Amino acid sequence: MKRCLPVLLIVVLSVPAFQTVALAGDIDAAGDALFRIQVRNRSGDQVFLTLAALNRQDVYHLVIPPGEERAFGVKAGLYDQTTFACGSSATGTLEVFQQLRLTFLPCAGLAPNAGAPTLEKIHLTDAPRGLKWHYRYGTLLKGLGGSGGVGVAGSCEFTANAEVTIYNRPSYGAQVFSVQGPGLTVQPSARSANGWYGFDPGIAQAANIGPFRLRWLPPGSGAVTPGCFSLPVIWTPRAGLCYDMPMFDTNVYTSPDLSSPVLFVLHMGEFAQVLGHTAGGDWVQVDLGPGNTGSHVVGWVEASTTNVNGPCSGLPVIGP
Repeated sequence: MKRCLPVLLIVVLSVPAFQTVALAGDIDAAGDALFRIQVRNRSGDQVFLTLAALNRQDVYHLVIPPGEERAFGVKAGLYDQTTFACGSSATGTLEVFQQLRLTFLPCAGLAPNAGAPTLEKIHLTDAPRGLKWHYRYGTLLKGLGGSGGVGVAGSCEFTANAEVTIYNRPSYGAQVFSVQGPGLTVQPSARSANGWYGFDPGIAQAANIGPFRLRWLPPGSGAVTPGCFSLPVIWTPRAGLCYDMPMFDTNVYTSPDLSSPVLFVLHMGEFAQVLGHTAGGDWVQVDLGPGNTGSHVVGWVEASTTNVNGPCSGLPVIGP
C-alpha cells in the first residue's frame, strides 16, 4: 500500500520572501544585528514560515521549496511563528539570538530526535505542535553522563523520590537501562500512552532514531513540574520485540524476491517488527502492525536495508 501525502498550496500576495544571507553579528541598514537562519527542507513539501516580531513591526515570510536549503537574515528578537508544511500548520515562538539551523523532516514518520543547539529537527506531526522551539541539548541529567545545566522555563523536569529503575522501553517487562538513587533529575521530552516519561540519556546512539533514543521512567516514580503535563504523547515500541528502524525509504515486498510486488514503502521514522529471516539471511520478514505506520502489512525487506533495535538475536528462520 503506497500513500500520497497531502499537497498544500500557499499563495503569498504582495509579501516578498526575505532571503538575505547574514552572518551572526552583521548589521542591517537600521543598525540592528542580523542572525542567519538556515532552513533545510527534507519534508517533500513546500515549507512556508512566517515570523512576526513580538515587540516590533518586523514580519518575515520565508519560503523553502522541497529538497532545498535556504539561508535568511533575521533581526535578533523573539518571534511568533506560523509554519505551513505537509498539508498542516503549527504555531509557537522562535527565539533568534544566535545563528540557527532548522531541518524539516519527511512528512511521513516521526522526528528522529529532539535536535541540538542550532540544529533543531522539526516535524509537524510531533513537534513543535504549538510548543516553543527552544534549543535543549541532551538533558538536565545527573549521574548518567549528562552535563546538567539550567532548565528552560516551562519545560518538564522529573526528580526521583526514591531509587528509580529506568527502562529501555515504557514497560516493566523491558530491558533495564539503569538504576539511580533519589534526587536524580532529568528533563523528559515525551510521554507514552501508558503514562511513562521518556528522556534522551545524552549518550551516543548513532543507529537509534525517534522514540528508540529515549529511556523511560515509570509512572509515579518521581515528582514532575507542571510542564510535564503538556509533553506530547508519542508512539512507543513494545517490550520484547525486535524492530527495524530504516534510515531511508525501504520497499516491503510480498515475498523475499525483488521481482515480487511492493506492498508498502517504509520511510525514515517508520518502524516495523522483525519476525525472522530467510535461511540464507538475505531477507527479513517484517510485520508493520506493531509499528507506527497504521498498516498491518506483513512482508519482506532486504536484510542489507535493516537497522534493528531490541532482542534481535536468535530470530527464527522463515520461508526459503
